[in-house]
Amino acid sequence: MLVFALTTGVSHAAWQPDRVSFSYGQFISPLADRNAEIDQYRLGLAWKLSDELWSSDSLLIQSYAELALSQWKSRLNATEDSRRIGADSVKQMSLSPVFRFTSINPLLGETSPFLDLGVGISYQSEEDIEQQHLSGINMGGQWQFETRVMIGLSLGESSPFEVSYGWMHYSNANLNDENEGLDFQTLQMTYLF
Repeated sequence: MLVFALTTGVSHAAWQPDRVSFSYGQFISPLADRNAEIDQYRLGLAWKLSDELWSSDSLLIQSYAELALSQWKSRLNATEDSRRIGADSVKQMSLSPVFRFTSINPLLGETSPFLDLGVGISYQSEEDIEQQHLSGINMGGQWQFETRVMIGLSLGESSPFEVSYGWMHYSNANLNDENEGLDFQTLQMTYLF
C-alpha cells in the first residue's frame, strides 16, 4: 500500500528506461596470480536520474541507475579434470547508481568522451566459480558489490549509440570470511531511446 501511495504521482513514462546496453566481458586478474577463462554476457537497462548534477565550462556530471542481468560462463573443459571446484555457469543480477562525467566540448564532430563511475549491489546464483586451479574462485557469498570504471564515447545527438570499455569488479568488501572477488574487462554498446 505504501509503495502504491508513493508511486501514484509517477507517470508510466517515468518507469520506462532511457537506454539499453549489451556487454561482453572477459575475466582478468590484475592484482592476483589467478588463471580462469570466464566470459561475461550482460544486458542492462538504465534510467536517467539527473540531467545535471554539476557543470562547468568543460565538464557535465549526470547520474543514472542501471539494472542488469548477466551470465558468467567458464570456457574450461570440465572433462579434463572432474575434480575441479566451482560452477561453470553463474547467473547474476545487479542494481547500480552511476555517475557520468562528460566533456562538454566534442572530441570529433558530435562525439563526446565520458567516464562512468559506479558502485552497486549484485546477487549471483553460485558462490564458487570454476578456475584452472582446483580451489575455484570463492566469492564468499552470493551478495556482492559491483564496482565499475568505464570510459566511452557518445556518438552525438544525431546517433543514438554509445560505446564504452572498462573494468567491472565484484566482491563482498570483506563482509564474509572469503572474498576472492572477480574482475572483468568489458566492452559495451548502448542504445539510447
